[in-house]
Amino acid sequence: MKTKSVKILSAIAIALFVLGTTVYGQGTDTRIGSLGGNQAIEAKGIAKPEAEKKYPPPSGGYPVGQRDPHEASGIVVSPYPPHQKYECKNIAHGGLVVDVKVNKVFARP
Repeated sequence: MKTKSVKILSAIAIALFVLGTTVYGQGTDTRIGSLGGNQAIEAKGIAKPEAEKKYPPPSGGYPVGQRDPHEASGIVVSPYPPHQKYECKNIAHGGLVVDVKVNKVFARP
């Protein structure tokens, strides 16, 4: 009886370990948090006159963010390192967005 319960407990422990490492590796368990760490931030739009006062444009104008074809339609990647993703669904195409990570402005494509 004792060896039978040890085998059962061992099988349960192994199953929980495998399940736990799989869930952790995928980063989908809400208790662990997202392992990607690169979630899209809600974009903060800014009017052109205000942007020109607070964030003077570079010589070639404000750079344009990049759209990743593998992301949802409103997700735009900042042209400035660390290339943060922004949710720009409420910003018009060609509108200006403030990259809050680096305090610079870019245009939505």
